Amino acid sequence: SLGDGLVPLVNKLQDIFSQAGVDAVGGDLELPQIAVVGSQSSGKSSVLEALVGRDFLPRGPEICTRRPLVLQLVHTPHAAAAQAGGAPAEWGEFLHRPGEIFTEFEAIREEIECETNRGIGNNKGVSDKQIRLKICSPHVLTMTLVDLPGVTRVPVGDQPADIEQQIREMILSYIRRDSCLILAVSPANSDLANSDALTLSRLVDPDGRRTIGVITKLDIMDRGTDACAYLRGEVVPLRLGYIGVVNRCQQDIAQRRSIREARASEQDFFRHNSAYSEVASKCGTEALGWAVSRILADHIADLLPALQDKIVSRRNEAARELAALGNGRPEDPGGQAAVVLEKLHGYAALFTRSVAGRSEDLSTTALEGGARIHFVLQDIFVKGLESLDPTQAMTEEDIRTAIQNAAGTKAVLLLPEEPFEVLVRQAIKKMTEPCQKCARIVHDELGRIARQLISNPGIQRYPRLAQSIEDATRDFLAEGLLPAEAMIASLMDCQLAHINTSHPDFVGGSTALKLAQHEFNTRRGVAGTLPGTAAGGDGDDINEENTNEATMDASGRHILGESNPNNSNRSPLRVGPGGVATTNQKTPLARLGSLGAEQGTGESKLYSHENGVVSLRDPPSRIQASEPQTDEEVLQVLVTRILLGSYFGIARGVLADTVPKAVMHFLVNSVSRGLQQHLIQSLYHPSLVPSLLQEHPEAEAARLAATAKLHALTLAAAAIGAMPGDLAAAGAGNGGRR
Repeated sequence: SLGDGLVPLVNKLQDIFSQAGVDAVGGDLELPQIAVVGSQSSGKSSVLEALVGRDFLPRGPEICTRRPLVLQLVHTPHAAAAQAGGAPAEWGEFLHRPGEIFTEFEAIREEIECETNRGIGNNKGVSDKQIRLKICSPHVLTMTLVDLPGVTRVPVGDQPADIEQQIREMILSYIRRDSCLILAVSPANSDLANSDALTLSRLVDPDGRRTIGVITKLDIMDRGTDACAYLRGEVVPLRLGYIGVVNRCQQDIAQRRSIREARASEQDFFRHNSAYSEVASKCGTEALGWAVSRILADHIADLLPALQDKIVSRRNEAARELAALGNGRPEDPGGQAAVVLEKLHGYAALFTRSVAGRSEDLSTTALEGGARIHFVLQDIFVKGLESLDPTQAMTEEDIRTAIQNAAGTKAVLLLPEEPFEVLVRQAIKKMTEPCQKCARIVHDELGRIARQLISNPGIQRYPRLAQSIEDATRDFLAEGLLPAEAMIASLMDCQLAHINTSHPDFVGGSTALKLAQHEFNTRRGVAGTLPGTAAGGDGDDINEENTNEATMDASGRHILGESNPNNSNRSPLRVGPGGVATTNQKTPLARLGSLGAEQGTGESKLYSHENGVVSLRDPPSRIQASEPQTDEEVLQVLVTRILLGSYFGIARGVLADTVPKAVMHFLVNSVSRGLQQHLIQSLYHPSLVPSLLQEHPEAEAARLAATAKLHALTLAAAAIGAMPGDLAAAGAGNGGRR
């Protein structure tokens, strides 16, 4: 028959998916089934036992069904049992104890109770974890039922306060699926409109398209009443109709009256009760069995095509998911070594491509990889170095101090070379930190690339391998930073070792002197207009009479202070107290620098006059450089500043060119070329390979789950594919029993 082929197919699918884990398969593969729903006192357990023909369910005054029981009934003809060579005609098997046959149904009852307690303890709580039981018998029709806990309203004993809500939510989780038929059990001696089973079924099946009504306890209705209106669907209509049954009473159960005797008594009840003659086809346990089997088979036939498509689609998805997770760790050492070598080579290749800008997934939103390194070298380092000008932060007082310190106990007669070299070396040393910082920033950028690449899923599958690669790469980058920093330090030492004033780009002495003289004249013109200058063109006289000429001695050094031959006085007039122009050694520029000191008490603190005698005092702990007293001293400062700026620009340009080259050669290119070899030397050891390929527990669990899912779906697809042949064989063997 159709049921003999389709229902076992669904049973087989249920076993396959249960063994793989329902969560692993997914909720959209809803297999057809029948959920038995009823209140705690509706006779639900008696209906199931009547369909099986055996006592096997736990009983008691309190809640007995605390976990869903998936009951698979498989019809085994008597001929098959006889051919099995003494095999039991009736037996049961639990999915959690595969291969173990239960021939005593009392043992089945005890195992249900024990498995329930193992899952949720001895209290009266409930759980949605299923117990799966298969019963094979020649006295049953092939069908699958899910016995759910009966609806209770008042918690008893140590039951949780929300026991009613828990049971209702569990029942709704089953019956809300369109693939689930509902066997709603209601007692005949209560108002059908208030039935708990029908109330729950109408929440999810308001039209009654997939609800089968079962009316129990017809034999204990008040005299003069019957349930014919219920069975005809006049009170609560259902598309699939109602079936009335008479179960054993509590006294029959206590006296251990057999199910076979109860069925005979049921037949007598309907035969002698004329009220039910009009609905005889809807009365009795046998009618219920045939109706449930037929309806379930038709329901399965309707859902099977869509179910087959879903299984095939999910199998393809599972195959892709497993392929993305990759194969597990090979068992043989050679295969493990090959996997490690492949991962090391792949990581090093990704690193090189990322630095070279040949990454396969280049970003269009931000710079990455080698582009960031180029940005560091050019936009940060070179431009930052070009913005550095130490002469801006160096005052003329600083230069005068350096000149006077370099002269020691002697007066400065010529253009001082020693102060120039001291100052230029100090200026060059200020570029040491940014040059070294450039190498460190590039090192950090390479580490950034390494960290981004280590997050590749193919490497993260093996946490120890990923961590080892990251550590080895970090060590290799640190090793590459050392020669880069050493080279940069050598470049700085070269710049400090020799001040090459013969460099073709150096401004030179004559040019520097001309520039200084021009600035000197410019400043002198400004000074001649200051308040206090004698009227009547004294300022013009000063400008004309104090133009010092610069000459060169035999050694090529500039000699400052050669006065005009027509002027025997080296210094022009200066503005004395009260604005009177007097002859002095100081130039107008020198006067500007020293006017404040003369008007103050600086020099008076160094000596004093008492009774016509000069009294000298000890010098202060900190002595500032004296103000320029002559034009020559002013020009010395100006020339030194010009020479300093010129030579610093040359040194800056050399470092801006050579430091990036050193960083690229000793750090970036060296790491890119040698990373693969370093990783192999560090990690490719026979003793390390097995530990490196230990997967992350989550990845291993995901692969195992994906493998189980694919296996289950493959078996399910094969079972459905073989179904037409099995169905034909079943029909030929049964000879159209139905």
